[in-house]
Amino acid sequence: MEDQMTISVRDLVSYVYRTGSIDERFQSNTALVEGTAIHQEVQKTYRDGDEKELFLQHEFEQEGIVLLVQGRCDGLLQTEDGPVVDEIKSTARELEELDEDTHPVYWAQAKGYAFMYMHDHHLNHIVVQLTYVQKKTKDKKRMRRTFRYEELKAFMETTVKAYSSYAGILLHIREQKKRTVPDLEFPFSGYRKGQRKLAGSVYRTIKEKRHLFAQAPTGIGKTISTLFPAVKAFAEGGLDRIYYLTAKTITRSTAEEALQLMEKEGLEIRSVTLTAKDKVCFQEETICQPEYCEFADGYYDRINGAIVDILRKETTMTRHTVEEYARKHRVCPFEFSLDLSDVADVVIGDYNYIFDPRVALKRLLPEKKKKTTLLVDEAHNLVERAREMYSSKLGKRDLETVVEDWRGEQEEVARAADSVVKDLARLEDPKTPHKQLDEIPGALEEGVERFINQAEPVLQERGEDVRKEHLQDVYFQSQNFLRILELVDDHYRFIGDSSVGDFQLTLFCLDPSLVLRKVSGGFRSSTFFSATLSPFAYYKEMLGGSKEDYILQLPSPYDSDQIDVQITPLSTRYKNRQETSRAIAERLDEQAGHLQGNHLFFFPSYQYMELVYDAFRNVSDYKAVMQERGMNEDRREDFLSQFVPGGNLIGFAVLGGIFSEGVDLRGDRLNGVAVVGIGLAPRSFERELIMDYFKSKGRNGYDYAYVYPGMNKVLQAGGRLIRSEKDHGIIQLIDDRFLTRKYLQLLPEEWGNYRMMK
Repeated sequence: MEDQMTISVRDLVSYVYRTGSIDERFQSNTALVEGTAIHQEVQKTYRDGDEKELFLQHEFEQEGIVLLVQGRCDGLLQTEDGPVVDEIKSTARELEELDEDTHPVYWAQAKGYAFMYMHDHHLNHIVVQLTYVQKKTKDKKRMRRTFRYEELKAFMETTVKAYSSYAGILLHIREQKKRTVPDLEFPFSGYRKGQRKLAGSVYRTIKEKRHLFAQAPTGIGKTISTLFPAVKAFAEGGLDRIYYLTAKTITRSTAEEALQLMEKEGLEIRSVTLTAKDKVCFQEETICQPEYCEFADGYYDRINGAIVDILRKETTMTRHTVEEYARKHRVCPFEFSLDLSDVADVVIGDYNYIFDPRVALKRLLPEKKKKTTLLVDEAHNLVERAREMYSSKLGKRDLETVVEDWRGEQEEVARAADSVVKDLARLEDPKTPHKQLDEIPGALEEGVERFINQAEPVLQERGEDVRKEHLQDVYFQSQNFLRILELVDDHYRFIGDSSVGDFQLTLFCLDPSLVLRKVSGGFRSSTFFSATLSPFAYYKEMLGGSKEDYILQLPSPYDSDQIDVQITPLSTRYKNRQETSRAIAERLDEQAGHLQGNHLFFFPSYQYMELVYDAFRNVSDYKAVMQERGMNEDRREDFLSQFVPGGNLIGFAVLGGIFSEGVDLRGDRLNGVAVVGIGLAPRSFERELIMDYFKSKGRNGYDYAYVYPGMNKVLQAGGRLIRSEKDHGIIQLIDDRFLTRKYLQLLPEEWGNYRMMK
């Protein structure tokens, strides 16, 4: 039997007739194209008898492969001279700049639809029309070409032939997955306590197209317990892709290791890790323009060869692997990884590739989402991250710089930016530098849109210009501002802030739950999991959970005797920090002396950490190292590498920072943890708004704004200690408030047998 696969006309011609440049594609992925709305406006002008979104398909056979090509034609118009296939495209360019040779890939797509329609209706010739719509003016330009049947038949056969080698690789990958997934065994000799239940819950969630919120203890092996059942669910059918999302680089490595373990058990699937553009870029500055970057110049000429090469030879495509092949084929590593995400079975990356409207992958169309499951690791982090993603700022000073840069040269850009500056100035109140605004004037919204329209063609002009980098930054800020403005409802507040020497208008998201629910709801299923979804009801609500969703709360698999929990009732309040710093340093020294080994001490701020560190060095002889501000990945690794088995090292780190989550120091690499303070965020205007909002909803506003996020940091830091069945150690909580009922109720059950220290 011949191999068969289905592909859309758009994907087929996009692969074979890649054109353009990386900077153009980047812009299209960040909302430079308002395609859907413009398509609908044009289709409203169709006459009776015309058809829109006409479904077409045709089978092609090439080298033993049957390719089912299908898609929806934008329009099929009935004219006196016969049918016309209409393909609608929006553009930011001036219409007079466009001719028949401007976008060959658009013609290729339209010709694909035209051939299928001709074949079905036994036509000898047909008219193909490209309808360009200028985004700013909404003016239209139509180009028509007439094609004969034999001409389009030859075109499609040539296109399919050019695609066939790639199709063969995709079919080979599909066959490997189909053959190896059913027989895959759990890559360990047995399950830890709770692992089987977590794995079974994830599998059931995916199978039933539901959503799951799971709290699973630190050290249980959450990564393998979620990835393994998700991979096994491939065998059920209807699931094509897994997105494993996390906020930490180290947990991405853990996911890669889990896939490699399954590979040793015989699994053959493809995975790719997405790394932020600024981290993976080969150039000193991330400027995606052909004249600046050799890896962007001619990207489309080389990318197909790079994709075929890496898919033939690699399975787990980590950052290092992607960079290796990107250098070999001279392609942009970031765009290369995005292209690989289209064909990989598992995609590992940051939350923002799915949830952040600024950078979410536009290539994940609704039909693909329905065949994709989300695994959201350390999901407690997503609440604050989502607040940032769904909030937006517009600064007056940035726009003033645009006015200064372009006045006298691009006068329309300067005038549009100046108009927004004046609208922002009207909202400014020198007497109240930080205030809540009742509304955003319609004139401001129109002014921002006008600025975007004027800046767009300037940014698309070729040639180097140092001013463009700032203009592009403000352009994208403005785009995001309007995008977020569309989401604004009673979950938002408008904030005007001139306390930083510049007036900034903020669309502040108080409660991201509705948006998170809407985003995750577009996928087949989602699993939000963490060791610290505590209190559970709070996190389920904030992550967009509903009554219909599954929940799972697993007890710790470890004996409470493994942990010596101590509560030291010293004040860590800001007003008492100077006077208690020496006493805290002495308690930390006593902890290190009581249990020899490596210890990590966590503090709510760098300033407080440095204060106690200085005091500790005066009272203790132990070697101590301290987290630095702004550590890069190499410095982080250097810091952690000092925690060796059998050592006696004291580490000072910041609560909620890079070392308090996702760090796995097993066995004697870590023997004790201390958390100084209850993790409360400093009082702020924004936090007070959150508190008032949830209070108005009948919740405990103070807990929602301060207590729960703070205690989550405490629990995460404490969770660094016990990572396996053999680990033992001390957790010391230093703050008198830990002994109050509110905070005692938030401690894990296994911490309940605490000792109060004097």
